[in-house]
Amino acid sequence: MDYAVISKGFERVDASFVIIPVHASELRTASRGKRQASASKLKSSLTLHSFDPSIASAVLQSLADAKFKAKDLQTALIRYPRNGKLVPVLFVGWDKDSPETFTQYGRYRALGNLIAENAIRLGAGDALLSTHLLNLTDKDALVALVEGCELSQYRFDRYKTKSTNKDDEPTNLKKLSIYSSGAINTKTIESTRDVCSSTAMARDLINTPGADCSPHVIAETCKKVAREAGLKIDVFDKAKLSKMGAGGLLGVSQGSSFPPYLIRMTYKPKKKTSKVIAIIGKGITFDTGGLSIKSAGGMEGMKFDMSGAAAVIATMQAIAALKPKVEVRGYVATAENSISAAAMRPGDVLKAINGKTIEVLNTDAEGRLVLADALSLAEKDKCDVMIDLATLTGACVVALGGEYGGLFTNDTRLGEKLIAAGAKSGERYWAMPLAPEYREHIKSSIADIKNTGSAGQAGAISAAMFLKEFVSQTKWAHLDIAGPAGSDRDRGFIKKGGVGFGVRTLVRYIMEQ
Repeated sequence: MDYAVISKGFERVDASFVIIPVHASELRTASRGKRQASASKLKSSLTLHSFDPSIASAVLQSLADAKFKAKDLQTALIRYPRNGKLVPVLFVGWDKDSPETFTQYGRYRALGNLIAENAIRLGAGDALLSTHLLNLTDKDALVALVEGCELSQYRFDRYKTKSTNKDDEPTNLKKLSIYSSGAINTKTIESTRDVCSSTAMARDLINTPGADCSPHVIAETCKKVAREAGLKIDVFDKAKLSKMGAGGLLGVSQGSSFPPYLIRMTYKPKKKTSKVIAIIGKGITFDTGGLSIKSAGGMEGMKFDMSGAAAVIATMQAIAALKPKVEVRGYVATAENSISAAAMRPGDVLKAINGKTIEVLNTDAEGRLVLADALSLAEKDKCDVMIDLATLTGACVVALGGEYGGLFTNDTRLGEKLIAAGAKSGERYWAMPLAPEYREHIKSSIADIKNTGSAGQAGAISAAMFLKEFVSQTKWAHLDIAGPAGSDRDRGFIKKGGVGFGVRTLVRYIMEQ
């Protein structure tokens, strides 16, 4: 999608769709007949007051008929004559900025979504936005608006039969002209488009069925991203994993015909840097639960169990385009958790890369096993910060629902930075405890640790305590995204299916370093 920023001459922009934010006070003064437009105002503003006096009363009557009160994000669509045509105008209620970060920038994403969705509904390929009430000189507000426009137009239709009638295909918004008297950073728009493109790639991966998105496909996708983005890549296949002693990945994949992979992608800035950030993603391409088999209903969404890996791959693609001044390494641990005569059994003992032994009591607690190897390798490679993302526990969904990811960390400041980055990015996280008392939940009588906690108690916390065993002194955060990784319905710019949750948070956090 293209963007144009104009500061004058908007009357010459032949847009097929116009969007005008309106504050309630503007509506009241216009309704009282005050500040009527003049010919000069028509050339200098694009507001409710800039309508030609000859049609202003008709516009106000249409808004009254639509019961438009200019409440925040309330909309009313009318048509008015412009440049010889009847042009649809979307009035959007716009209140003062919220003091709460997530809400403040969430409104801009919602506005972007309204623009895109209405443009698609109207079949308008281009639009003109008035910004007289918007603060798009605020970089974060501009980012949020563009994200709303871009991500709202995402569709996953790879498996749908294409219609022979082109009129049946929805028309995406191709260009948005932004009318603003203030300076708007076009580089910010371009970088945001890169991040949105990467988020869409993550959504595509997550939405692809497990049969078509095996660990091999994940590895090939990483290779493609690395080749096109100029990243260094190391792919550890089954033979290499055996030499490395990656018992977690090898154990989980035993029951599948697809071999596992551990992939490391590396971005290095042009100037030498002393700071290294490692991001690690769980990539279970399908999770049956193994011999501790899931119910039929529990398996329905298990192609989403590689959402953490998808977020890491997408983040590395975006980072290569944005070029931060820190080194970033992306680790993807990918396997399929399936069932066969060779499958991992409850009671088996595995050994991870760092040498720790794990008693497997539930083969459906497999994500932590593959992450054990990935975390071990990341720490062995030495880095300053490690952040892992995983659809790890149903317990986190019970605790936080589908709106928040759970955040566990051994460094309070790191947690605060991630929560702040998420709030600006439209992704919420909630800090969860890592109290040492919970270490008792993963004690094993025959191995160093076991892969389950105490039945019915603090499942998300005991899973995080398990992961902590594979981190020693490095600053580390674990993001349990089991709740927000997928959506069961369209919700504005979040579409049904894989969300790509975590990409925008990771990119923002890394760029802020």
